[in-house]
Amino acid sequence: MSAIPTAVVTVRYLDGQGQPVQGAAVKASLTAQERYQGMEVPGLAEGVTDAHGEAVLALFPNGLGSLGSSWSLSVGGFVRFVAVPDAPCTVIVGPHVTTPVTGPQGLAGPKGDKGDQGAQGPQGPQGEQGPEGPQGPVGARGPEGPQGPPGEGSSNGGAGSALTLAERYTYFGDF
Repeated sequence: MSAIPTAVVTVRYLDGQGQPVQGAAVKASLTAQERYQGMEVPGLAEGVTDAHGEAVLALFPNGLGSLGSSWSLSVGGFVRFVAVPDAPCTVIVGPHVTTPVTGPQGLAGPKGDKGDQGAQGPQGPQGEQGPEGPQGPVGARGPEGPQGPPGEGSSNGGAGSALTLAERYTYFGDF
C-alpha cells in the first residue's frame, strides 16, 4: 500500500483592513472520516500563522476520498468549508473575503438538462404607420358570367307571327 496523499494548503488569515494576522491558530478538520486504499485518513491538522498571516498545512485531497467529505478550516473565529483539490492551493480567510479557495481549475462538468421554457414577455410598442402608396393600375375585365333566371312577376312573351305583305298594308295603310 502507498502512503496517503496530501496537498499543500496555504491558509492566509487577514484582518478587517486586509492586513495579515500573525500568531493565529489554524485548525483543519474533515467533515467525515475518509478512507484511502483501505487506510484511514487523518482528520485533523493544525498550524499557526506566520508574519505573512500564513499557515501551511498538508491536507488530504477530498476528490480522492469515497465519502464526499470536505475540510472545515477555523481561524480567528471564522470557519470556511472547502474541498481541497489534488494540487497546491491557497485559502484566504477574513471578514471581507469573497473567494475562500484559489487553486488550479478542474475539468468542466457535464452539461445539465435543458430547463423549461419561460413565460412569454410583454409585447413591445407598435411602430408608426407610414404614408399610403399610390393606387395601382386598373386590372383587366374578367369574362362575362352566365345569364341569370328571369325575374319574378315577368313572363316571356309568346312567339310573334310574321305579317305578310298584304297584312302589313291592311294595318298601316298605303303610303
